[in-house]
Amino acid sequence: MAVLAYHLTWTCYGQWLPGDERGYVDRENRTPGTPYAPWNPRRVSAAANAMQEEACWLTLRQRHLAAEGVHQTCAGQGWRLLAVNVQPDHVHVLIEARDVTGKHVMRVLKAFATRRLRSEVASRRRWWTKGGKVELVRDKRHLTTVARYIAKQPFDAVS
Repeated sequence: MAVLAYHLTWTCYGQWLPGDERGYVDRENRTPGTPYAPWNPRRVSAAANAMQEEACWLTLRQRHLAAEGVHQTCAGQGWRLLAVNVQPDHVHVLIEARDVTGKHVMRVLKAFATRRLRSEVASRRRWWTKGGKVELVRDKRHLTTVARYIAKQPFDAVS
């Protein structure tokens, strides 16, 4: 079955560390459908100690800048942006992009969102956690479900 779209999700730097009690993905369990690795307090502590700057919480202005970067990138690449929601600690994107992988799309979107953010906040080096989640959307029902899910994410005035 062909891929209709990608549901991309990535977190802000320091927001979901390896070993997190919510579970996490590592080399042993990164296949889609595989359960998250279990909570590991030592791993969380090691990851927190290895952080090179404070965890990132996006202000409302920064959220708008990141969303602008996503919109501009899609227009420039010829990708069809179906939904985007930038939260203080993570980003959701639903996108149609032909002849490229979801990982590639995510890398490009994160790079351009970063460029847009750095235009106003040059001092921060790391905005995003490495990688993210790529969910393949293969039918219209799933597409509608994901679009509604993204639309229902609150976009409150957190600053």
